[in-house]
Amino acid sequence: MSDLFPVFIDIKDKKCVVIGGGVVAERKIKTLLNYGAHITVISPKVTKSIEKLIQSNKISHIKKLYTKDDLKDALIVVAATSNSAVNEQIVNDAKFLVNSVEKREDYVKNNNIKYIVPAILEKDGLTVAISTEFPALSKTLREEIKKYYGKDFALYVRYLKKLRRELKKKISDAKKRRKIFRKIASKQIVSILRQYGFKKTKEEIDRIINES
Repeated sequence: MSDLFPVFIDIKDKKCVVIGGGVVAERKIKTLLNYGAHITVISPKVTKSIEKLIQSNKISHIKKLYTKDDLKDALIVVAATSNSAVNEQIVNDAKFLVNSVEKREDYVKNNNIKYIVPAILEKDGLTVAISTEFPALSKTLREEIKKYYGKDFALYVRYLKKLRRELKKKISDAKKRRKIFRKIASKQIVSILRQYGFKKTKEEIDRIINES
């Protein structure tokens, strides 16, 4: 078992500070943008791609070297400079969530909360985050998992989302709702989905709901 606690964080409209303007910082920024973060980049120089994001007002940029005050009110901090000593200082200064481009063992000794960015698979309402002690393997596993979740699975996830809203309105008994939810998201249903596709799965789900 990993000693890291897996968690999904709502960062929409939250302040995230990225220190560094290189290729690695660029990758981190694009990932954070996908989840609606308000990003401020602290760096004297930035890549052309980051510059485009700045010019289109998708992110903010403060053209300067890092100081501790840059972290004020940030939910997430990303230390992505090319200077290991500066990255270590950022990790020490951060008060909440911090991600460093340094090796994990180089910053676990600090007392703030650390996080890592896993390999992420997203497909129509399904998000799978994969983490191993070897990042390249995480990416390989993501590609393997992607093969198992095609169009039918995406339709199934969307249908469950719709049903969840409808059943919450129609069924006031929370215990009864949970019982239905367990049935329509069971191994049996997923097995039907894999073998016969979404149409057959929807018929089975509708039958379960009608008989409940």
